[in-house]
Amino acid sequence: MQVSLLSIIEPLKIKLLAYPDLVDRLKNKDYNFLELLENWMKETETILKNNNIAQCAKIAGLRSKIIAPIFDISQGRSTKKRQFHTAAESMYEIQITILSVITPYEQKVNDARDLLKHLLNVLKQSGALKYTDGADFQYFINQIWTLFSTHEQLKPSMVTILTLISQVDALRIIAEEIELPEWI
Repeated sequence: MQVSLLSIIEPLKIKLLAYPDLVDRLKNKDYNFLELLENWMKETETILKNNNIAQCAKIAGLRSKIIAPIFDISQGRSTKKRQFHTAAESMYEIQITILSVITPYEQKVNDARDLLKHLLNVLKQSGALKYTDGADFQYFINQIWTLFSTHEQLKPSMVTILTLISQVDALRIIAEEIELPEWI
């Protein structure tokens, strides 16, 4: 069974949307920055690990670089300052790592979304399927899916869509793209 790309993209996007705040906290030398960054990185690692994405190890490796000054016995700058410095040097690489995961997935989802939008427009214009006011929305989505999957001219597009994303993602995109007043 194909993994839902949307279930990977969405939580990682949420983490990336929180990223600018971390950068601001670093700039302002916020006392809690290191703790917040570590928590952010651990949560991001968990998302990646739970989806069997190997970049979780890269995030963990960068986290270990930030932690390393705690164990440095040499004298010099304070441990906290060295950690801040290492974190500052690692932040761009952390962001690039997450983007390297999301970007190819987003491209697949966007390609599938474009195909589904086209198919929905064709179906809507044909008038072959109408939504009855008060009917079960999920049933309507399933009707659309069945029509797309069984119609001889639409099957090739459905095969392409299913090579890009899972059926669950395709159904969800169909539901997101439908404006019910246009289907009544």
